[in-house]
Amino acid sequence: MTHDSAGRRETLLVVGSGYRAGHERLLAQMAADADLILLNPEPVSWQRDWVQAAEVFDPADGDDGVLRTAKTLVDRRPVAAVVTYEETMVVTTARLAQSLGLPGVPVAAAELARDKHRQRTLLNSTGISPTRSVLVHDLPAARRAAQEIGYPLMVKPRGLSGSAGVRRVDEESQFDAAFDAAVNADKRGLESEGVLVEEFLEGFEFDVDCLVHDGTATPVSWARKIWAYDPYPIEAGFITGHGTLGRAEMTEGFDLACRSVLAAGIDRTVAHVEVKMTPAGPRIIELNARPGGDIASRIVELARGVRLGSLLVSAALGRAPHTASSDDRSAGIRFLYPRSRRRFDGLAEAARLRSRPWVHEIRELHPRGETVAPPPEDLYGRVGYVMATGPHADEVEDRLLLAHHELRVLGS
Repeated sequence: MTHDSAGRRETLLVVGSGYRAGHERLLAQMAADADLILLNPEPVSWQRDWVQAAEVFDPADGDDGVLRTAKTLVDRRPVAAVVTYEETMVVTTARLAQSLGLPGVPVAAAELARDKHRQRTLLNSTGISPTRSVLVHDLPAARRAAQEIGYPLMVKPRGLSGSAGVRRVDEESQFDAAFDAAVNADKRGLESEGVLVEEFLEGFEFDVDCLVHDGTATPVSWARKIWAYDPYPIEAGFITGHGTLGRAEMTEGFDLACRSVLAAGIDRTVAHVEVKMTPAGPRIIELNARPGGDIASRIVELARGVRLGSLLVSAALGRAPHTASSDDRSAGIRFLYPRSRRRFDGLAEAARLRSRPWVHEIRELHPRGETVAPPPEDLYGRVGYVMATGPHADEVEDRLLLAHHELRVLGS
């Protein structure tokens, strides 16, 4: 629990709250360590259990409008810092912190984290993580870049998240369609001008979250990814805890992740970094100026007893992390998708599976009767998830595979 010099709990201004299934546990963890006031783009409901006060702002009002609304909150009580865990709010939050004269992620670092081209430019120019990458704005330039780099390669929008518009291209005949998909990907309110054509990096990809404050970066969380829908890099789940990564990932990979976030100027947050171990050593896939999403806070706490929300509070307040954790268990999540476009009639009963002691939770994410579709038609087409636990990551991965097979998505 964090207190000011007078022994009072400190207050954080949180911008954006995300969706309940994915983020309520993270917000609750934060509320255990600081008083929270919330600036949200939608009226609050479930968030009221965790915040002291809230105001609604309209993102279309721009920075001045956000600042005016924020002042109605911060004028009521002293605020120690401004923070977010939402991808779409990273730049808005950084600009707001600067305008209020409060600690937060520096604006330049937040803007870089939302711009994959600027990330590549920085990582290449410093030699931290060299990767061939060309920013293009039209198909002829994109074709030239592809010929220069060679196949296989990656095509991705400059500024989106969640693998939106991203695809591996193995041969020239696939390229034009991949470029068109990247150009026309659903931006979901994010800015993205231009497309990156990049070399494809062979290897094992994983996530690491680094707590960053005052020039130091400390690995606090990591995960093995579960992939689906090749050649689209859809992260269909992840596993953390005992046995998740090997020695090279936890030494060379973690070191590269921490050096990268510091080089990017990221501060006062838990930064989510995607790393790939290649034959030439680790390489950065992407930097983010917020913690890992996709219900990560629940899985990390379940596996290791580490609370990402508490660590985010520590980072925002510029304090060293307390990261004592359990190292003898693992946990993971597998997201469930329909096989084709259909009406969602729920998940299979699978009574025997549901009775297994290692099944932590099974949940449906869509109301029954809705029309749903799998990636790549709908990149956000998850209809449910299953969480599993075990003594080792390999065992959890096997259990999630079994659960994925048993929990068929019903409907027609």
